[in-house]
Amino acid sequence: MMCMDWNTLGPDARQHIEEILGYLNFSAGTPDPKFLKNLSELFACIDNRRKDGEPTWRRLGAVLQQALPVIKGASEAFRSVEQAESLVPLIFDYALPGYRLHHRDLLFHQVDEQLFQPFFIGRMSEAALRQGPPWNETERIVRGAISMLNDYIGYRPVAVLQTEQKIQPYVQEWVRPVPLFIRGAGVGAGPYRELVQTALQILEDTDPAILYDAMFPAKQLDELAFDPRAYDFDHPVNKRPNYLFGQWDMQRLDNSGRCRRFIVQQAALEVMMDRLENRGKVPYKEVLFEEAAVLAGTMLMGAGISGSQPHAHDSTVSLPALVQKIADYRDAFYQQLLHRLEGSHAQRLRREAEALKQPFGGARQHFNHFLAQRRANLGCLAYKNLLCFVDLKGMITP
Repeated sequence: MMCMDWNTLGPDARQHIEEILGYLNFSAGTPDPKFLKNLSELFACIDNRRKDGEPTWRRLGAVLQQALPVIKGASEAFRSVEQAESLVPLIFDYALPGYRLHHRDLLFHQVDEQLFQPFFIGRMSEAALRQGPPWNETERIVRGAISMLNDYIGYRPVAVLQTEQKIQPYVQEWVRPVPLFIRGAGVGAGPYRELVQTALQILEDTDPAILYDAMFPAKQLDELAFDPRAYDFDHPVNKRPNYLFGQWDMQRLDNSGRCRRFIVQQAALEVMMDRLENRGKVPYKEVLFEEAAVLAGTMLMGAGISGSQPHAHDSTVSLPALVQKIADYRDAFYQQLLHRLEGSHAQRLRREAEALKQPFGGARQHFNHFLAQRRANLGCLAYKNLLCFVDLKGMITP
């Protein structure tokens, strides 16, 4: 693990480091938004100063490790740092790599930088701490932390099969969505930070009547995360209406039976980032707002399909009626958002809306076209792989 001199990160970074190590040294794993926020800010500080290809999460671990002997004994609070001394290498050298090994099939397509973002590292830290001492039992702690961390399966229609599994998911099917926003800690550092911050601000400013119709009470959102699994366009699960737009997590409920975590698909985020990166001469801030508007709009559509609690839709609700309701509040959302804009950006979007027959038409059509192209490309790739496989069997040639 390469080292970065933590003293070059500035006084704010030193405070973040001390508070992170304080949590790791004294906590039993109780979630603490302040700890998560400190992780995010330190992560961003390190990432901004990174000059080579070493992953930021690795540098984060190196900085914390480097700081331990410096703060040890520096104050009464850090008279003993034995727990932190055990936890830092346990998390960065064993638990996080162990997670990749555990999901070597499910998450084969992911790179560490996409998975090991600051809030994910924070959740792994909490899970490791909750395993309890003795801290030298690495295998027990890593195994328990990964099991505790994997808490999401999503929508899973499974036929009743005569197997020993008794329709229960396999252990490797459970995964941990990568947190983007956590209440009290804000939006985490990472590639999607500005996009998510802007989208959440748009939702906060949205007409409460639209949020009510969409079953998206903003105060109910404790966590926003993305599903890191590969998106299979042809899987029956993903052919549900608006599944790609996201959904409330029905397994993360409060005492009143309301969902507290919303999951979006990484494929949708990638579409929006693509337009940001290939915006041409259009100002960055304008395209950022447009893509954030589409993210907010798709989240509202996904919430309307899933509902914000298990009994949101009963058997009397028909799909055609539900889709029409969603279309109505979707149109109202984009119209109201466009109406609030002023200046040259608003003038350009109004001209665009007139030409494309829908507000924010450029961003919305890019979203649909990009996904349609990706689905077609994946279909062609699967067909080519099938031909190659059959050719290897000596049955036909491409």
